[in-house]
Amino acid sequence: MNIAKKISWISLATLIVSSVFANSQDIPSYSDPCPSKKIDECDECYEISMGKPYKQGYEICEDVLPIAYNAPANIDICRGVDTYVSASFIYWQKLSDQLDLGRSRITSDDPQRYKAIKFSTEYEPGFKVGLGFHFNHDNWQMFAQYTRLHALEKTTYKPSTVDQGNFVSSWYITRPGTISFDDISSDGVRARWKMNLDKIDLELSRPLYVGTHLITTTFAGASNHWMYQSYDFLLEENTLSQHIFIKNDSWAIGPRLGIDTKWILYKRFSFFLVGSLSLMFAENDVSGSGNEDATGFELDKIQKLILRDVEELQIGFAWNSYFTNDKWYMNISLAYEAQRYSNTNYMSYYSQINEDDSKQVKPADTFLHGLTFTARFDF
Repeated sequence: MNIAKKISWISLATLIVSSVFANSQDIPSYSDPCPSKKIDECDECYEISMGKPYKQGYEICEDVLPIAYNAPANIDICRGVDTYVSASFIYWQKLSDQLDLGRSRITSDDPQRYKAIKFSTEYEPGFKVGLGFHFNHDNWQMFAQYTRLHALEKTTYKPSTVDQGNFVSSWYITRPGTISFDDISSDGVRARWKMNLDKIDLELSRPLYVGTHLITTTFAGASNHWMYQSYDFLLEENTLSQHIFIKNDSWAIGPRLGIDTKWILYKRFSFFLVGSLSLMFAENDVSGSGNEDATGFELDKIQKLILRDVEELQIGFAWNSYFTNDKWYMNISLAYEAQRYSNTNYMSYYSQINEDDSKQVKPADTFLHGLTFTARFDF
């Protein structure tokens, strides 16, 4: 009997508590007729941002989209102008063949020693600036970029004052022959290489997902560059100046194809790899002047028309994020970059054809490599 009473009281208490709780949920708060919202929820872009099945440019889940569909991965800005800008600081070293000063021979040693006098280069600063647009049609985008790297490199060779020997260079036109170490002035043998590169790239692309954490962008477009080079070689033999100055003006234009691959890692960090290839029609104009053995001369302009291939590679890490409910976007990256421009150095052409028995060699290529720091903003 006591057990039955206890069960009845427990059931009655449970019913009363449930009824009171339900009634409290149904009664509106007349003191606050309009429920308060968070500040972000008052923003129109907040609802748009929260309603997206996935954020373009971020990783996605496997069940968000059909596996066979290459979903767009371009950056999607809310109520923006679908435009982005980029700026890069580059710190590159430029390299080339057929720039060495000459050869020295030490005759005071037994056996005699021969040494190639190499031309050395340093890392130099430059920059890139870019402007891009997103199109509504099928999520395509267009990007234009300008690259500038202007630098002057110098190398000086001073023969040993202890050793006996001579120096000879292939840069000479009138062939003054070997020059004794004792006859070279204290300033030594001096060479200066100036190389100015101005480059414009235009590309059309469509970023797309090929995996939950993998985005690829195949792009096609055109490339145009201007490359000015000059080589200034000077030494004083006793009081006689041996000097030659040669310049190579070049421009090139042609199609450019490439692919940009991005692996999304963790917390908006990603690893990327970009490669491109250009096949370009190029013109090279070579001319110069000099004074050797008190004989002045002029080198008439020679024009060489060629096909030039340009290869480019970028590999690095990036961090990216949307801000203020997808109203703008930022990407910061640091990459190692390498580029090769074929058949750019015709400055030794005259010296190669100076003698009847001389043989022409393939023009040297220009190589660029170093670090690239880039910041991109979409709005």
